[in-house]
Amino acid sequence: MTLPLDQDPRPPYVQAADVLRAAIRDGELRPGERLPSARELQRRFGIASSTVQNALRLLKEEGLIYSVLGRGSYVRAHDGEPEPEEEEAAASESDPAYVGLGDLRRGWQVAPTDDPRPPYVQTADALRKQIQDGRLAPGAKLPSARELQEQFGIANSTAQNALRLLKDEGLIYSVQGRGVFVRQLSPHDQFLKRYHEMLDKSAAQRRADEEAVRLSGKTDDEVAAELEAAEERFAKASVEFEAATAHRDAMRAVMEQRKRLSGNYTPEEKAAKAQLLRDRLTEGRRRR
Repeated sequence: MTLPLDQDPRPPYVQAADVLRAAIRDGELRPGERLPSARELQRRFGIASSTVQNALRLLKEEGLIYSVLGRGSYVRAHDGEPEPEEEEAAASESDPAYVGLGDLRRGWQVAPTDDPRPPYVQTADALRKQIQDGRLAPGAKLPSARELQEQFGIANSTAQNALRLLKDEGLIYSVQGRGVFVRQLSPHDQFLKRYHEMLDKSAAQRRADEEAVRLSGKTDDEVAAELEAAEERFAKASVEFEAATAHRDAMRAVMEQRKRLSGNYTPEEKAAKAQLLRDRLTEGRRRR
């Protein structure tokens, strides 16, 4: 959705600033939240990068937002609330994890910003997890730096630093003119990978068990007593089931005897017996 450039005589950067200002004052962009990246604002508003920068500069002059180098632009907190140290940030370094927009004045929502690590470390961590859990298999080609920019909303230098970090760890390698690929693990590394996966699974199971015990609100003795009672009921039910099964089989045998004497079979039973007789005759001929 673009700005109404033809209908509004004001400069485009003023229109863009007005939309952002309204979102801030309406509480849709809350104090301390990151704004969408300059690239996202360009796409959403249909304006140039310089226009986006002029809009942001206007909001900074009004005291509504501030920038942090390498992290992006933020809504300024209310008076008396602490704020991070302010620095001018290049537009390409503004990389919030933008979630979505309903329209130009509704749906402004950014991802949590509680991760203090540099963006390239966060990006490398996300890619590392995809390699470790098999989403990026050995030999698979990684997205290009430009694709990583779009996927994570980061600058080109940030994407390059993330890839460089993974190369230093030996997880990926580059082929000139072809791209970056996931390195094939050695047998030793494969063993370590399976070992750590087993440890992670065991730890997850333990956490689940601990949570189940906590939610039950029962002591070990209470659980042991309930288990003993349940086993007793099961043993009793097993005996009753075996007795009922034996009684049923005996009654079936009695009924079969009576039918043989009276010949009082249903049409279906007669057909089944005739088919059984034919099958036995056929089997007897085959054995000769």
